[in-house]
Amino acid sequence: MNQHQDYDKIFKESFQRVSQRLLITLLGIDEALVQPISTTLPRTIERRADFVVMCKNPKTVQLEIYHFEFQSQVHFKMNSRGLLYYGLLFEKHQLPVNQFVIYLGNGKWSAPTDINHTNLQYNYQVITLNEIDYDTFVNSDVPEEIIFAILADFKGENKKTVIRRIIKAIENKVKNPKKLQKYIQQLEILSNLRNLQPEIIKQLSTMSITFDIKTDLRYQQGIEQGIEQGIEQGIEQGIEQGIEQGIEQGSSIHSIKVIRNLLEEFPNWDDDKIANLANGSLDTVRSIRKEMKK
Repeated sequence: MNQHQDYDKIFKESFQRVSQRLLITLLGIDEALVQPISTTLPRTIERRADFVVMCKNPKTVQLEIYHFEFQSQVHFKMNSRGLLYYGLLFEKHQLPVNQFVIYLGNGKWSAPTDINHTNLQYNYQVITLNEIDYDTFVNSDVPEEIIFAILADFKGENKKTVIRRIIKAIENKVKNPKKLQKYIQQLEILSNLRNLQPEIIKQLSTMSITFDIKTDLRYQQGIEQGIEQGIEQGIEQGIEQGIEQGIEQGSSIHSIKVIRNLLEEFPNWDDDKIANLANGSLDTVRSIRKEMKK
C-alpha cells in the first residue's frame, strides 16, 4: 500500500464512523435521516464508491443519494469518473445523486468539476479540508473527527500550539492506551500531507504519552520492508542468513528514522535520551550524529 492509499484508508475508516456528525458539520444534513447504503456497484465493470448514504436533502426535503470520494491528490479525470459513478448509482437507486470530492491535499483542487456537452450537463462539488477552520474538528467529542484537524486551516496560529492542542484533545477523549496509540499513529500518517510529522514527533517527545514501539505501524512496516529486502539478498547469500538480516534491518528502519528526526529537531539533546526515545542503540545515535555533521 502506497502512502496516498494510507491517507485515503484512514479517512474512509474515520469518515464512516463519524459520517452522520460530519454530514451535519459540512452539509447541514439531519443525522436522524441518514441511511448508509452499499458502496458496491456491480456491473460489467465493477466499481466501489468511497462512501455513499441515502438521506433527505435539507433544502428540498426529498430523499436523495450522497456520494463522497476522498482524494489526497488532484485527479484530473475526476469528472468522467464521477459521471460513471452517477450513472451506476442512479440506475441502482433511481434517486437524484449529490456528489462530493473531499480533498485532503495542499493548495486548491484544480481539476475540472463539470462536463458540459450538448446533451449532458454534469458537475460535482469539492470540499477542501485546508479551507475549514481546525476548531470545527478539534472541538469534537469523537477522536475519529478530531484527527481531521491536522488537515484543516490553522488560521495562522503557531503549528506547535495547534498540534499540542490536537494531541491533547485526542488524549482527553481516549483513555484506552491501545486506542490512543492507534489515533496518534493515524494523526502522524495524515500529518505527512502537511509535512508536519517531525513536529508531531517533537511534541509527543515532550508530552506524557508513551507507546509500545513494537506495535507502532511504522515500526511494523519497517520490519516488513526489511524482511523483503533480506529475503531478496538471501537468494544470493543464503536464505537463512538473508531472512535473519532482513528482520534485523526491518527492526532498525523505524528507529533510525526517528533518531534522524530527533537529532534535527533537538541537536543539543544527549545521545542516551534520543536512543531511549527512539528505542535504538546508543552506537546508532552516535553514528548518525557523526554522519549528519559531515
